[in-house]
Amino acid sequence: MSLRSLRREDFRLELLLGLGKTAQVYLARAPDGTEVALKLPRKEVREDERLAQMFAQEVRLSMGLKHPHLLRGLAGKPFGEGAFVALEYMPDGTLDTLLRQGPLDRELALNLLTQLLEALIYLHGRGIVHQDIKPANVFMKGEVAKLGDFGVARTQDNPNPFERAGSPFYMAPEIFQGHAATPASDAYSLGVLAYELLTGKRPFYGDSYEALMAAHLTKAPPRLPAELDLHPKLVQRIRGLLTKDPARRTHLESLRRTLGGYYTVEAAPERPQKNPRGFRFLGWLRRKKR
Repeated sequence: MSLRSLRREDFRLELLLGLGKTAQVYLARAPDGTEVALKLPRKEVREDERLAQMFAQEVRLSMGLKHPHLLRGLAGKPFGEGAFVALEYMPDGTLDTLLRQGPLDRELALNLLTQLLEALIYLHGRGIVHQDIKPANVFMKGEVAKLGDFGVARTQDNPNPFERAGSPFYMAPEIFQGHAATPASDAYSLGVLAYELLTGKRPFYGDSYEALMAAHLTKAPPRLPAELDLHPKLVQRIRGLLTKDPARRTHLESLRRTLGGYYTVEAAPERPQKNPRGFRFLGWLRRKKR
């Protein structure tokens, strides 16, 4: 029996990994022994039309998209009482967990940036805008990163899932202004994340939603530290991701060429190192909204 044909009840629950407002996530085991992260939507999600559609989209996209840096769905049912999605299990939690330990070394930061860049180029090439790029939606296995959580993505079949989606810390200026998300909006979010990967800090802060919005709309990003010793062209590209005008923002293909031209980076490490930097991750149990 293939994994894709399994039902929710075919999985043996082993450990509660996360408990959120919309779903519970368990470490579970398939009949063939495969470990999965089994995501079960709450009853109120299954019974709410909009929330049910979000979960169904996550099931469809995670099972339909094939890329080494997108979280893969192994089995699922989009609607109804038995709705679920079995996702590949990423034992080292989220990028959020890793970043809370402090700044990454430059090589690891650039590798992770490259992996997420490749995932976004793949999505955009298929007419999909993720809309919610943030460390809590990046799942880790050693030094391999995979972008997940596709429930609020804009697709050709679902072009208007939400008027506004995403974390305010990573949201593009045009989204604050009520405009629809585009690939350029994802590029901006990746730019925020690039700063965080390289420095351990986000480029924009605010002690209220309004203050944070004003920072995204009006403030220039801080300079990347000289001690990172980044090539000036790469610094220019990363800062260009955070251009306020989406029409003038760095294109992801340009960033890819610059990274490939000046650095040896590994988009998909063949042998991921367990727990980069020697830290033990608490994984899904420590996931928090950002």
